[in-house]
Amino acid sequence: MGAAGSPESPDAGTAAVEAVDILPASPTQKVLVDAEGLLEEATEHARIHRFPHHLRGIAGADKRYMVPSVVAIGPYHRNVPHLRKMEEVKLAVANKLCKLSGLSIDKVYQKVLAVASDVRRCYGEPINLTNDELASMMFLDGCFLLGFMSHLDDPMLVGCSLSCGPSFLKDIFLLENQVPWQVLQLLMAEFEINDDMPAMFAAGQGKMLSPARKKEKKRWGCIPYATSSSRPPPVRAPATKWKRRDGVNNENESSKGTGDEMEAGSCTPPHLLGLLRSVLISRMPPQKRESKCDYFSQLESINIGAIELVQSGVKLTASTAGWFPEMKCRKKKFFFGELSLSPLFLNDVMACWLVNMLALESVEATNALCWDKDGYVMSSYVSMLAMLMDREEDVHELRKSGVLSSNFSNAQTLAFFKALGQHLRLGYNYFNTLGEIYGYMSRRPRRIAVYKFLYNNYKTVAVVLSIVGALISILKALYSLKRA
Repeated sequence: MGAAGSPESPDAGTAAVEAVDILPASPTQKVLVDAEGLLEEATEHARIHRFPHHLRGIAGADKRYMVPSVVAIGPYHRNVPHLRKMEEVKLAVANKLCKLSGLSIDKVYQKVLAVASDVRRCYGEPINLTNDELASMMFLDGCFLLGFMSHLDDPMLVGCSLSCGPSFLKDIFLLENQVPWQVLQLLMAEFEINDDMPAMFAAGQGKMLSPARKKEKKRWGCIPYATSSSRPPPVRAPATKWKRRDGVNNENESSKGTGDEMEAGSCTPPHLLGLLRSVLISRMPPQKRESKCDYFSQLESINIGAIELVQSGVKLTASTAGWFPEMKCRKKKFFFGELSLSPLFLNDVMACWLVNMLALESVEATNALCWDKDGYVMSSYVSMLAMLMDREEDVHELRKSGVLSSNFSNAQTLAFFKALGQHLRLGYNYFNTLGEIYGYMSRRPRRIAVYKFLYNNYKTVAVVLSIVGALISILKALYSLKRA
């Protein structure tokens, strides 16, 4: 018996293993298991989040950039009374799409119902709806989005678009007003809508947000068409390429070999707002999202206004790079410099898009799928503009340079960006650009001091030089008379 109970006995070892297995898990083990499960779930499912609480300060007065004003998309705002009026329009659009494709509503609905459980897991909060209710909502909301983006010729939709077009554009790009991309893909497949249509639509909106400069009209090579046209987009669109969840590249024949493919990465966008951001930054070089600066602590305290930069010999220009957002400071001829920024058009709709893309970055930038890259791309750009604006005169300088055009007044624009800048995380691109500015100014302090003096006192200098010139002329005349 002693041999059987010794540590070398196989039976004893088996009993020990079984004893360990039935012991209750420690709190630490439970935390690790829960964390592993959450990480796996976050990696597998594209989450649709609530607007982050720490950024509620940038949501605008009465949360106008967070809560839809005309149409509810998804479950978060479906019970708001004034948004229920659009349910009839959604049903009309769904009927129209089914009629045009020769499908019954029930057949398409059953397809959506089959993925209702997966759709439910895409939302960051529990959805208090049955699968039937959730599928019905996804079906109607998805049809509405496809009809609106493709300029569907439905009388009710056209009438609402004419009266509430800007509000629609705001609402469909709200962070809390989204349906999973999986739903749109499923409906596009059923209705035989070109997979590139949403990307074309988002690209058109990007062209409105950052209009191309006259120097390079083809700057937005990745944007196939502008949504200002009342005609539907072409069936085949150049330069668009997305990778579907099943791993199959959805690539047009017309885009092969053109070199203009939309490099949106291998990840499927989580929703329409994510697609808009992906389209905007799709051509950004990878090194723009990597850190090139080793002295962050020195740069955090730097604050340079637009006018101060111009006074230091740094010219502000609108970038003609083929991506958004672009920021770059470089040395020009003599001791002059140039800060190039992507041009931005700002009105209430564009302001709403910016705010929600900033919120999206806040909740997605630290995602396990992209932890090795800086996700705060829009945040860096907005933070740079906010830093350049200390006074209304700085806003005017940015307008004059072509970097900024806005329907807002200088005071409204200043207040908007300063409110945003207080809440944003500073990304690598911000520090890289600020490091370029700091390097330019720190290496030529004397020349900058001379230029700043001449810039601020050029009128006085001109008067003095005129007087000196006049005196020299008089002295020359007197000297000539004396010799004569």
